[in-house]
Amino acid sequence: MSEQGLFAREIGVLQQGRERLAADFFQDPAAATAFAGLLADYNKLLTQARRMMRISDMMQEDMNRLNDRLADLSSQDGLTGLANRRRLDERLDEEWRRAARAGQPFGLLMIDIDHFKRYNDAYGHTAGDECLQAVARTLAALLQRPCEFVARYGGEEFMAVLPDTSLAGLLLLAERMRAGVEALAIPHTQSPPAQCVTVSLGAASMECAGLGGSLEDLRQAADQALYQAKHAGRNQVASVILAQPSGDEHRSLGV
Repeated sequence: MSEQGLFAREIGVLQQGRERLAADFFQDPAAATAFAGLLADYNKLLTQARRMMRISDMMQEDMNRLNDRLADLSSQDGLTGLANRRRLDERLDEEWRRAARAGQPFGLLMIDIDHFKRYNDAYGHTAGDECLQAVARTLAALLQRPCEFVARYGGEEFMAVLPDTSLAGLLLLAERMRAGVEALAIPHTQSPPAQCVTVSLGAASMECAGLGGSLEDLRQAADQALYQAKHAGRNQVASVILAQPSGDEHRSLGV
């Protein structure tokens, strides 16, 4: 309700009192003077009440902004600015349920920075933090739809969630992420794959969410694919498709 509407009765009383004074409603000058004094006090109180309401509204807006900020911070990784693990689990469950209801495909990418411990040991933890931030920005910049998101999974691992994404689309994005991180050209002399910071990616795809297994099955498949990519030499993408109970199809996309 607007300020005018909230104080409509009080404004009406004030207006009526002014009209009575203007029309010489009081024949006794002393009564008119007393009424005018009361009316002035009433107007002063009304003015203060309206000012307090505006202050209250501003304080409520400030509280709402702070609440929103607190909610953002509680769901955000402090270093990279990506969604944290708690928010990842919430969003992942939401998107999975939505895809299952719609009968849509669903994809996950597990992403790991190659030999990150060696990087920290060689360049220091400050450089390690900057590396994580640069990789996070690169991964997030490649997402194009509101339903897609990437989160920090833990340590040097990230997870990208791709609802309604075919296997071809999943592998295309995974390769873009791999190439994008390599293109940063962050020196990493302790990494055999490329002498610069690189990532390995495990892609897991389900043709119809829920029909080829559970969300946990898909998550484990992405982990399995990531293990394959790292075991095959790192700086590459490996994938697992969960399509039919009769068997899983495995594919890999090299550098």
